[in-house]
Amino acid sequence: MTIDTATSGAPNIVERAKNILLSPRAEWARISTESTGLGPLLMGYVLPLAAIGALASVIGSMLFLGMLFGAAGLVPAVVSAAVGVGITLLGVFLCGILVNALASSFGSQPNQMRANQLAAYSATASLIGSWGAIIPFLGWLVALAGGIYSVVLFYMGLTPMMQTPEDKRVLFTIVLALIAIVAWWLVGMVVAMMLLGMGLGVGGAMSRGFSFQENAAQQQSEVTLPGGGSVNLSELQRQAEAMQGGSGVTIDPARVQAQLPQSLPGGFALASSSSSAAMGMSQAEGVYRSGEAELRLTVVQTGAMGALAGMAAGMNVQENRQDGDGYARTQTIDGRIYSEEVDNKASSASYGVIGRGIAVTAEGTNITLDQARAAVETVGVQRLEREFGA
Repeated sequence: MTIDTATSGAPNIVERAKNILLSPRAEWARISTESTGLGPLLMGYVLPLAAIGALASVIGSMLFLGMLFGAAGLVPAVVSAAVGVGITLLGVFLCGILVNALASSFGSQPNQMRANQLAAYSATASLIGSWGAIIPFLGWLVALAGGIYSVVLFYMGLTPMMQTPEDKRVLFTIVLALIAIVAWWLVGMVVAMMLLGMGLGVGGAMSRGFSFQENAAQQQSEVTLPGGGSVNLSELQRQAEAMQGGSGVTIDPARVQAQLPQSLPGGFALASSSSSAAMGMSQAEGVYRSGEAELRLTVVQTGAMGALAGMAAGMNVQENRQDGDGYARTQTIDGRIYSEEVDNKASSASYGVIGRGIAVTAEGTNITLDQARAAVETVGVQRLEREFGA
């Protein structure tokens, strides 16, 4: 007989959800000591919360669609809710895989179990926020707030769960958030088209509100909305393809590696360099030395996710922290996110810029902030944006 340690010592679903929302720091520390399998995470935690959201969505549809289209309009709502639950489970599963795959790129410790826990529990706010769908027209505000707080929970959980360095947390969070935004947007398009096709054939009810037209001459399809206006589906498809990478070709990481200079201000010389590509992104890292000082310069070409860099900047990311040992500051300027940190106790400094499709960071020990900033400026973020960015 074997003992399932997946939920050993863990609180029940209600306590876990309450704790992660109200006292996330303490709860992440507790979770980091637990051994939880993927099955219990998905089926015992994510599924129940997602199912409640699905039920709320159906009830909200009864209050809205039922009045407009009658019982026939509820069929797509029920199907949409069921599909949404499946997509949620798949999304959490893929997020865990992605977090673990990207861990090393952000100085974190790969651990698939911890990555799964981080993905599942950080989604708590978003899952509970989906319950707002029970309120027609206003539920999306609750869902939006939940989604934003889930990003915060993910950020707070990176260090205790994946051992992510403090100066890498912002970049790791933003990169993953951008990937999630693109993924959900594309999946949403597919599901919407599927449900639209279903709605058109259900008792003719939906067809009285929506009509599907095809312009053979221009090879474009349009959905005409009630009360006028239309959505060009061909244009949406083109945008989706563009967001998936345009030509669909990932930038050769060797090209990104070639952007690393042989020397940097302050007498730093390139000692070694490497490059890699994953999930449509290319990365290069150079290690520079000058006497006892070491500086690591990283250039990340964010691929399709770069098209949404403006959305991250639009969140107006801000962070200011200062104590006797140093300070950390993150701010948004001209659509780019700038982050700098000085740790006097560790004699370290870091400086980074997340631009349009490009992220460049410099960090090291026995270096000054000016040296880290000079390293990033030597590479030239705006130049790389023109070369590789969105």
